[in-house]
Amino acid sequence: MHLRILWVLVLTSLLVLLRPCDTQALSLGYTNSKLGTYSSAVQLLTVNYIPDQQSDLVFPDYLQRSHIISVYEQKVAQSPDSSIFLRLLADQYLRRFREIGDIDDVLRAEQATRRSLALQPRHNDVSSMLLASALLSQHQFREALDVLNNSSLDNPNIVSLLASIQMELGDYETTHQLLQNLAQEESNSGHNAVLARYLELTGNLASARKLLDEAMQEMDSFYTTSAETRAWFHVRTGDLAFAVGDFALSEQRYREAFDLFPRHIAAFTGLARLYAAQHRWQDVLNIANQGIELMPLVETLGYKADAQIALGDHEGATETEDLIGVVAYLSKVKGIYDRAMAVYYTEHGIHLPEALQIARSEVAVRDDVYAEDTLAWAAAANGQWEEAQKAAQRATRFGTEDALLQFHAGMIAFHLGKRGEAIKRLTQAVSLNPQFHHKYADQARQVLANLVPSVSFPTPNTIGSSL
Repeated sequence: MHLRILWVLVLTSLLVLLRPCDTQALSLGYTNSKLGTYSSAVQLLTVNYIPDQQSDLVFPDYLQRSHIISVYEQKVAQSPDSSIFLRLLADQYLRRFREIGDIDDVLRAEQATRRSLALQPRHNDVSSMLLASALLSQHQFREALDVLNNSSLDNPNIVSLLASIQMELGDYETTHQLLQNLAQEESNSGHNAVLARYLELTGNLASARKLLDEAMQEMDSFYTTSAETRAWFHVRTGDLAFAVGDFALSEQRYREAFDLFPRHIAAFTGLARLYAAQHRWQDVLNIANQGIELMPLVETLGYKADAQIALGDHEGATETEDLIGVVAYLSKVKGIYDRAMAVYYTEHGIHLPEALQIARSEVAVRDDVYAEDTLAWAAAANGQWEEAQKAAQRATRFGTEDALLQFHAGMIAFHLGKRGEAIKRLTQAVSLNPQFHHKYADQARQVLANLVPSVSFPTPNTIGSSL
């Protein structure tokens, strides 16, 4: 089993870079109504699938994805100068990438869209969006932005995609301006997912949850919505439920994602995090193993190692850590820097100089609040307190309602003797989610108990109700 996972690691080493971004639902055609309608119609013809009964509401397009792609490939071979067939093919490649993580599909999509744009440089917004999506999938954020810079802002789908890219780069002021341009447009699930992400990052979590829940319900109402697309919305609503400590709803949403699309990697990682926060270590191990079999991401491997240690399997944990080391080596060889690796190193107190190096490189490429938060915690672990404080201030400047982010800022303030700031940040962390982390949540309460012994703080028994 371990040899198989090691081989998968080698084949998918670039996935530490190519993981879909949180706003990538928009980058892969969810806002592209014209392309989506035509593509879905072709899928219905090529899949030849009709539900047996009214209750069969999931469109299992992923089961026929490779067949659909082969149909489009034949069309392109027959009509190599057709920009339309090329962009339709690119769309399908990107869908398959989201479904199975085939790195080559992203590169195929990029090549197809570049050919389409070469054939039709003007009035080809669809291909521009797909090319930007392919670049975004590779975390080439500025390159993706350059592709769209000459596109018309009269197209709301272009505006929505630009907003999602700017959020990944941490330019929230420009994101806000772009979203204002969308305010007059007819609401749809794709635009609302981008807006929900912006609200989440800028301290409006309740509004983000409401908007995303409505978007999820809208996506669920159409049978021809891609299964993976629907699952993505359920995963994101599960993430936001976790953020406020509503673990029952969070688990429900992740499980619903599996019902819609059984391979959804983010759902495996989300459940592993959820179970770890509750110290359900056997459940963590079981769900992490399932996710790793499909795609051995650093986060999932990290949860597995934590579970093995908690369950007393130190030999197994060492083997898992060795696999994480393989990912780190392959990433370093390819010049890839990923915050997940920096987070893992920092939380486990290992390879701390390298964690700081990775975090600094990440900020240089992708200066969003989570890149700054990763840098703050890695700098603190290395004793670079001035750098840690500056990064923590930037990470929290929009009041992002993320308990882990607030905890990091609070502990840095505590170390620097800023008592009031520490109390404020740590109180917010445990109030948002009393079980936000399997180790740090208890630590936050302990520090608060020492700082203000006369005050009681939220515990896991006082978790708030669902939306």
